Amino acid sequence: MPGRSADRLRAAEREYASDRYESAPPPRRGNERPRPADRAVERPSARPRTAAPAARESRLRGIFAVTGIFLLTLAGCGIDSFVGTGLGLITLVALAASTAMAVLLVRRQDLLTVIVAPPLVFVLVAVVNAALAPSATLNAATMATLLVRGFPTMAAATGVAILLAIFRLVSRR
Repeated sequence: MPGRSADRLRAAEREYASDRYESAPPPRRGNERPRPADRAVERPSARPRTAAPAARESRLRGIFAVTGIFLLTLAGCGIDSFVGTGLGLITLVALAASTAMAVLLVRRQDLLTVIVAPPLVFVLVAVVNAALAPSATLNAATMATLLVRGFPTMAAATGVAILLAIFRLVSRR
């Protein structure tokens, strides 16, 4: 087509002419509706979005955090049962450490879920341990003994959860 600006350019300018227009959206013809991508370019948003708060805020849901606490405590219980004679120090460390990690990683609205989880997780781990142990029987006396002996473990893990949740709420993390 005669009259196009690219035809009138010299050879050296022709190779750079297309570079100038690559970033601009293609022109619209007649009654063609603008595409959604073009509309986003034309219309600035009402408020600027910042990535800083979204990057800081965790998206870990409470149910997944409690599942992680359970699995890590169950692994600690397995090691403790293999090495020792039941739920002991390794289970305590696993429950407290996994609870601390969950409190720091969970969404703010799910903090209460993680705070109340350690006793419930410990009971569930104790039931699984008693059910899988070949020499133990799963009855009320066995469960009462496990829960009485495990009270310091449950209290320590819940205390860690409460302290870290207070720290997180005060520091706005």
